[in-house]
Amino acid sequence: MGIFNKSDKKSKQNNGTTIIGIGTTIKGGIDTEGSVFIDGRFEGIIVAAKSVNIGKTGEVLGEIKTNDLIVNGLVDGMFDIKNITILETGKVIGRMHYEELVIEQNGLFDGVGKKKNSTLNSKYNKLELNKLDQIEE
Repeated sequence: MGIFNKSDKKSKQNNGTTIIGIGTTIKGGIDTEGSVFIDGRFEGIIVAAKSVNIGKTGEVLGEIKTNDLIVNGLVDGMFDIKNITILETGKVIGRMHYEELVIEQNGLFDGVGKKKNSTLNSKYNKLELNKLDQIEE
């Protein structure tokens, strides 16, 4: 066997964590099978198989797709996630699709959230449409 192996099999090594530290700004994209931890600033798209963790000084402006999103800093954008936890100092602004949402006391969410595969239907919209019909008559 030589130094280079022409195997089609994916390496089964442990996928690490991508870290963006305090004072660092990155613009672009991250696509990883591992996790991402941000205490600096990131602008762009993040796709992480495991998790994205935004530290207290972390800011993300952009799109995130991941299994677990933990927000201790600021996130502003569009999100497609399985589980999101907004911690007490966390702020989330934007649109998200999620399966599970936890907001700790003092955590903030300002935007539109839609639970994936939800079977709930709003009756309020029908009520408002009836009011408009009555006003027009």
